[in-house]
Amino acid sequence: MGFSHIQLVRYLIAAVVGCMVVATSKVHGRDLVQRDVEGYAIASCLVAQGRSDLKDQGDGWASAIIQRSRGGLDSLTAVAAAVRAELAKGNMAMIRGETDPTKQNSLPIMYCAELIDTPSVRAAIDKAEKSLARSYR
Repeated sequence: MGFSHIQLVRYLIAAVVGCMVVATSKVHGRDLVQRDVEGYAIASCLVAQGRSDLKDQGDGWASAIIQRSRGGLDSLTAVAAAVRAELAKGNMAMIRGETDPTKQNSLPIMYCAELIDTPSVRAAIDKAEKSLARSYR
């Protein structure tokens, strides 16, 4: 019994979100504030995708982070704005199609995961982490 592409995406994202809901002071070397802010950036990117399954997962992930967050929302709002600005550049990750090498397929999950390393989004993340650090102690 196989999974459809959409089911697999939902299960993978749900697994990541489920793992993130467990609250501890550090998660394998990452502070909670870093995990939450980076996760919020990725979730914001997913919400902006055209596919409803990614949008729903991103919205759920962002909501989970907001519900457990320990600081104000202004810092996260600034991160989401940086993500939207980067998305406007249209640098979506692409791969050649397996059945038709002349066709390209978008990789929105990879793109959103790697978006946190672009200079503008990383700067917003770093600023938000510094702003929220005291609330997470």
